[in-house]
Amino acid sequence: MKINWLLFNDKDRAAVRIIIAFLKGRMAEQQTIDWALVTKPHEIIKRSAILESLRETNKLKDPWYSAWRLIEESWDDELPQCSSIDTRQIQHRITNGERSGSLLSSIISLVRPRLVLSSAQLTLSTAAGSKRPRWIKAPLYPSISSCNLAKLDVYRLDSIKEIDFLVDLATRLECAMNNGLSLECRLRREDVRQFDQLYYVQYLKQNENEYNWDVDKSHQGIAPSVKLLNAVVRRIAELDVSQARAFVSRWKQTPTPVHLRLWASLSQCSVLTPADELSEILPVLEDRPFWKICAYPEIAILRSLRFNDITDDAQQKVIARLKKGPPRSLWLRKAECDRVKDAQQYFAMRELYRIKFAGGKLPHSVLVWLTEYLGPYHNDLQNMDSIYFDFRFFTVSSQVTQPDDQFSVLYGEKRLRALEDALVSPRKSWNDPYGDAANWIRSEDHATEILTALEASRYGGAEYPNLWDHFGQSHSAPSCEDAETPKYQKVGNRVLALLEQLPIDTIRQAIQGITHWMLSWKQVIMHSSSLLAVWGKLWSAAVAETNQTSDESDQEELANLHTLNTADTAIGKLVDIFLALLPRNRGNENPFATNNSLCSMRDAIISADGKSELIGKYCLIKELPYFLKADKKWSQQNLIAPLVSNDVHYLALWHAISQCGYQCGYRQFTGVLQEIGNHFADRVVDSHLDREIKDFLLSILVLDSLYAFLEERKPVVANTKIQQALRNVDDEVRATAAQTVQDFLRSRILSDSETKLWNTEELFQLSVKPFLSKVWPQECSLATPGVSRAFAKLPASAGKDFVQAVDAIMRFMVPFDCWYIHDFGFDEINGSKLESIDTLEKAVALLQLLNVSIGTLEESVIPDLAEGLKQIQTVSPQLIQDPIFRRLATVARRR
Repeated sequence: MKINWLLFNDKDRAAVRIIIAFLKGRMAEQQTIDWALVTKPHEIIKRSAILESLRETNKLKDPWYSAWRLIEESWDDELPQCSSIDTRQIQHRITNGERSGSLLSSIISLVRPRLVLSSAQLTLSTAAGSKRPRWIKAPLYPSISSCNLAKLDVYRLDSIKEIDFLVDLATRLECAMNNGLSLECRLRREDVRQFDQLYYVQYLKQNENEYNWDVDKSHQGIAPSVKLLNAVVRRIAELDVSQARAFVSRWKQTPTPVHLRLWASLSQCSVLTPADELSEILPVLEDRPFWKICAYPEIAILRSLRFNDITDDAQQKVIARLKKGPPRSLWLRKAECDRVKDAQQYFAMRELYRIKFAGGKLPHSVLVWLTEYLGPYHNDLQNMDSIYFDFRFFTVSSQVTQPDDQFSVLYGEKRLRALEDALVSPRKSWNDPYGDAANWIRSEDHATEILTALEASRYGGAEYPNLWDHFGQSHSAPSCEDAETPKYQKVGNRVLALLEQLPIDTIRQAIQGITHWMLSWKQVIMHSSSLLAVWGKLWSAAVAETNQTSDESDQEELANLHTLNTADTAIGKLVDIFLALLPRNRGNENPFATNNSLCSMRDAIISADGKSELIGKYCLIKELPYFLKADKKWSQQNLIAPLVSNDVHYLALWHAISQCGYQCGYRQFTGVLQEIGNHFADRVVDSHLDREIKDFLLSILVLDSLYAFLEERKPVVANTKIQQALRNVDDEVRATAAQTVQDFLRSRILSDSETKLWNTEELFQLSVKPFLSKVWPQECSLATPGVSRAFAKLPASAGKDFVQAVDAIMRFMVPFDCWYIHDFGFDEINGSKLESIDTLEKAVALLQLLNVSIGTLEESVIPDLAEGLKQIQTVSPQLIQDPIFRRLATVARRR
């Protein structure tokens, strides 16, 4: 960071001198370091004073001097703001055919690793001449970070055919990667082995919860630059093999793990690395890259995919090395010999099977050897279904160390006792009876054996609470399609029969596992005749166990809505089972009037006391629209009454209301609004409520007012009360309410009768426009940057009424930090394009909107206005002489 004194006025220079005087003698203090770490990029005066103080300090010693120099380095290399918008802008520029140096710099800025500092940590250090490490207190902790990994589609590499541009990009990416590796090595003073920051050097998608994520989606630091470099060189290889081969050859000569992994990844293409080169390198790799598939997965894949390409002699050497297994030096000295031998055999067979799976032609003698040594713990290798098998990021990964066989040779009570004893034993790193027992129980093949043994024991296995807990946590439930099949119905009834026999004391000790099983298997057991009896027994045990630790401090924690996570409690799981049993009411029928079982469960939940009572009510209030529709009188007495009271628990219950609203939407929430809508306006200014709750409450009030204008009815809460609430809330909450207006205008809303679809112009004229003029506070003091940012996109969403929308929001607009023209709603996501500004009136309105949104101060954020000004000039060339246009064009050039 360079200090440009010419940009400072007299007042700024005086402020710098005051801070310098304050820092004198305080540079070697932790509080000063912490203060410097939280300064922002725009706080130039503070940072300038710090750097000037550092220049004038000659007696500052380590670790303080090094810490300040790291801070200075981090300021020179800070992460850019609004990285998500940068990603979209880069994609747009590439799609439009731009191939400039500025675009290259933007891409590098998005992916390159940077130095990030955090406050003091304990760090491990080794003194010179001493082998014993010691812990020292460092002033700060350095790490490497970057922007989040962007999808490969962002860079549109398939559309780039300019080889010079790609080579320049790859060269810059390689430089950024090397700088990150050097920084990592310099900070840690050791070889770069931070493999946890990079699972795979190539972009690789993995299905997770039905979403395709890259395996390194959560990794920052070195990952974005390495993965993009790999992709760019692959694209270069498609256009010019000789250019790509130069990169791959250079990486082979660079002695760092990341370069070796890049070489291995690109060498999977035969045109980049010839077979004779592989034949020389693969057999003689060092032990760590040859065997550590979690740290060097690309080596294992390369060896498997191109095994047939290497020479016969190289194949024999690789096979001999694989059959021998990893060397003993890769394990700790204290590791048990038998375990090491089992692991060595497993690793050897796994890599040979990987070659076989990839189509490698193994000699007949090797295939016979594999069949001969395929033990009972290696059956999973025969079912290998991916070349990424056993990698850290592979979803179906096998256990390298298989469960111990000791439990399989036992039967009945002896097996149950051995499992229980192992589960209460202390956890160990290598010889781990607890882990062996947990793995054995987790196997689906053993569930029937466990149930049979429990059925033969006294009182359903009363002596084995830990076994019941682990069995409940690990017994996999069938899919929804198979839930009603006789096979799983029989298993569910067997478990319920055992639970009926279990004593309360055993259930209390295993309540978490048992309730987890009940919730997982709810689709199977929901029609069982014994469900009600078992649920009631579990409920009493869960209440007793939950309330056992209930004291004043717990009550205070429960009142804190951040600590109430009902999904992890036994009470919450049992309530979820009850909710799953409820029929979906289509009219106003009351299922509790005709179903005694449901009524008994509901009464048990609502009659609990202590901590259980709050958790139960919290879960029921999350379904408040259903209960109001089914049994309004009961809901008013048991759910709404405690909600509107002022006891210590009301904070948590209002958090439940907000969760309820987010889940069901406005239309389903209207019944709740009619019952307690007036309390919303009171609670929205409650200083004890979390901002998330206030955002929801005020947004619901704003939505109801907008719908009331649209449907020509009175709002549930008077507009005057909503207006007063908008005046009294914090600016952040008010800005969220403004965003609600924008979202309402963008949504495609059906009429109450669901027969008419309102268009954007109708929504604006009938609802948004009167709301802004009659309900939204008109005071100039309430026009803040947050509100302006939310309203800035509204005109673009108004479609043909763009000019009227600008007029409607002008009184609420002040300058805010806008970075691109997208901040005014002109993007593909909103469905609004700049081409919609096609008349003189719209061009003038856009100029006015930009003028009031972009500040006039030197430090004001200047967005990228090139596209907007170009569209205005295209529509009305005479506007280029307008003073507003000239000002915006001037500040745009300054950007």
